[in-house]
Parts: sequence; C-alpha cells; structure tokens
Amino acid sequence: MADEEPVDQKKYLEESCKPKCVKPLLEYQACVKRIQGDESGHKHCTGQYFDYWSCVDKCVAPRLLPKLK
Repeated sequence: MADEEPVDQKKYLEESCKPKCVKPLLEYQACVKRIQGDESGHKHCTGQYFDYWSCVDKCVAPRLLPKLK
C-alpha cells in the first residue's frame, strides 16, 4: 500500500461541486463574450473568474479537509 500513488481527491470533489456554481460560471462566460472584441487589452473577467472558483472552493473545502487528516 505504501507503493501506491496517492489520488488527488480535490479534482474529483471539484467536478462534483461545479454544478452547484452555475450562476458564477454563467456570469464569467457572459463577461468573456462581452469583451471578445476588446483590442486594447484593458478589459478582463478576472473578478468573475475568481468568483466562480471561490464558489467551487467553498463547496470543496468542508469535504476535502476531513480526508487530509
């Protein structure tokens, strides 16, 4: 058992949490569509991107931490 490669549970938990974060994902995708034509490079969707991953992380954390002990 010591020779087995550890499995990253976070990836699996993230996939199960993504459907719970549809609203932030849609907001991010809408932002990306809005700024597609921006040639200046000044517009970005960083806030929406972090909002989406924050939602996923908040869902994952309580389920992941007990598995790390």
